[in-house]
Amino acid sequence: MNTKTNVMEVPKDFKIIGYYIVEVIDMPEWLRDLGERILSVSLGEVHPRLECYFVNGWRKGEKQAYQKRLKLSDEQYAEYVETVGNLFDSGKMDMNGMFLHLSDAQYFQQKFCMEIPCRLVSISTTPDWFGVLSEELKDGYGNSIINGELDYNTLIGYDILGWESNSWGIDGFLWDHLHKELPEARFNEIGLLKNDFAEVTGFARRIKGKGEPVEWIPCRVGEVCGE
Repeated sequence: MNTKTNVMEVPKDFKIIGYYIVEVIDMPEWLRDLGERILSVSLGEVHPRLECYFVNGWRKGEKQAYQKRLKLSDEQYAEYVETVGNLFDSGKMDMNGMFLHLSDAQYFQQKFCMEIPCRLVSISTTPDWFGVLSEELKDGYGNSIINGELDYNTLIGYDILGWESNSWGIDGFLWDHLHKELPEARFNEIGLLKNDFAEVTGFARRIKGKGEPVEWIPCRVGEVCGE
């Protein structure tokens, strides 16, 4: 079931940056003034957990707990790890858990994440901001590593996000309490901005140079509905 939102969207050519498999989780205590629950690709639980790909990536007991939560057998978990490695090595997935292609994200969710309450979302922005980000995120050959297709997925809210160089991490404006600089910011029931996109764009410009050393990008969050 889609989350309803009060966001009013004027049609724009939003270009997809990538896709994330993410859970709606309890709002962190230090953000409880914003609501009870949050869907966030920077603060939330994003799948897959890339720790599985690296030797000594897990702390003691974490791997077993995660495998149990996914309800995967040892054989299935080995396939999970192999799939993550193949996607990452082929450039189809970034270190922050972003899938470049929808088909890969859908396959992974249906194959490995059906036992946990995940939602598949698209993250997109308008062409001018997309161009800024495409200059930031390039592979070793100078090619942009973000999607670029138009976003027709169901709008569930907006966010302001910043990708670290070479997409090794993703930051959100809430991490640094930057919403306190934006008294006009309004949030929906899953912790996403419900201001219109023009206002969100203004917010991104106002927090430029503050918080993490990233380019803050105003983003549309869409939910990919099942067929």
